[in-house]
Amino acid sequence: MNNQQTAALAPGVETDAERSERHGWYLVFTLLLFYIFSFIDRQIISLLVEPIKRDLQVSDTQIGLLQGLAFALFYTAFGIPIGRLADRMNRKTIIGAGVVIWSLMAALCGMAKNFWQLFLARVGVGVGEAALSPAAYSMITDAFPRQKLGRAFSVYNMGIPIGSGIALLVGGLIVVAVSGAGKTFTLPLLGEVRAWQFVFIVTGAPGLLLPFLLFTVREPPRRGLMKTADNKVLDRVPLIEVIRFMAKNGHFYRPHFLAMAMMACLGYAVGAWLPTVMARTYGIQPGLVGQVLGISTMTMNTVGVFVAGRICDRLTTKGHTDAPIWVCFGTAVAVVITSALPAFMPTATLGLAMMCIAGFPFHGYVAMGPMAVNQVTPNQMRAQVSAVYLFTVNLIGLGLGPYLVPMISDYILRDPMQIRWGLLIVVLTSGVIAAALLWRVRPIYRQQVAQTAHWQ
Repeated sequence: MNNQQTAALAPGVETDAERSERHGWYLVFTLLLFYIFSFIDRQIISLLVEPIKRDLQVSDTQIGLLQGLAFALFYTAFGIPIGRLADRMNRKTIIGAGVVIWSLMAALCGMAKNFWQLFLARVGVGVGEAALSPAAYSMITDAFPRQKLGRAFSVYNMGIPIGSGIALLVGGLIVVAVSGAGKTFTLPLLGEVRAWQFVFIVTGAPGLLLPFLLFTVREPPRRGLMKTADNKVLDRVPLIEVIRFMAKNGHFYRPHFLAMAMMACLGYAVGAWLPTVMARTYGIQPGLVGQVLGISTMTMNTVGVFVAGRICDRLTTKGHTDAPIWVCFGTAVAVVITSALPAFMPTATLGLAMMCIAGFPFHGYVAMGPMAVNQVTPNQMRAQVSAVYLFTVNLIGLGLGPYLVPMISDYILRDPMQIRWGLLIVVLTSGVIAAALLWRVRPIYRQQVAQTAHWQ
């Protein structure tokens, strides 16, 4: 009996597999904390619209640029070259640098004196956050066996509903506590700042301490490495090879990326307009909708993400190699049904209750989509392909979702009070397209998984 077998039989002695899993979960929860902070920093600006407009003398259009284009364009564009670095360098270093950049830039938003200074600071937040997820997806895929990846990816992606909920609740409490026209604060070294500037600083600056946690995290050894024809591992893959690989396997990547982009389009549409739809349909105060939505997001949506991961692992254990695609498909169908109903309930109470129920499946795809991509992509390309995935999903989702809803109500229905029909059209159309694409891509994904058998 060898030493490993002896250790496995001895009570209280940790095996190598148990130690590896413990390190893996510590990595996931550390990355989850980073993800939560990133969503707080990217979304806190939505609570500060009025004071920023008042003090910087900017228009609604300029606010829209600060919330969308300034962040999204650079977040998506810089993700691709940063992803290439993550495939070639130490991934902890890439993530640590990104956290420092976005936290510093988030705090610098609180020192802006005009629109362009705030615009550039928001660009910096986007560039910094672009370093996190591609590298994180790659590390998590290396840290767990296939049958446990669903839970690992779902826990990391719980950062989306948790961070969004905290931004709505805690951020809202901070805003109320420090709000008031003309209210200012005096900070060491910085001097006098306005209330909205203070909010940016106190939510952004603490993130500068997060990278120290990376000293306690182990970089997982890279697995799933592509080899040459003579069985040698490729240390670094030229960019042209990455492009060729994606083109060769485009029959999977194209429909899957588009399906997830349609889900993002639906998600951003609901996130941007559901509070307004509820307010106009039932006469509910937007503040109440925000409070209910914040609590629901942190509970129902978070639990839903975790359950999606558990279902994926259960299906994988039973031999379903296309488990993440099945979960994405089921999520698309459930979201189409539940997200379309809140604005059509007979009473406001039932509308709010249905809104909470709709949150359960709402984020189920956010973990399974990138997990599916990373499982069928060689290690040397994972962060780069993940960056292209995020580029596609966010560009289409952010670019179309929030704009299609009011466009339909303003230019087709010609009645802002009928905006719920605009939301319904976007939800049904996007969700059905996503479900159809995912159903079509299931057998293709099974073939992709089978092709990974020869990777190291």
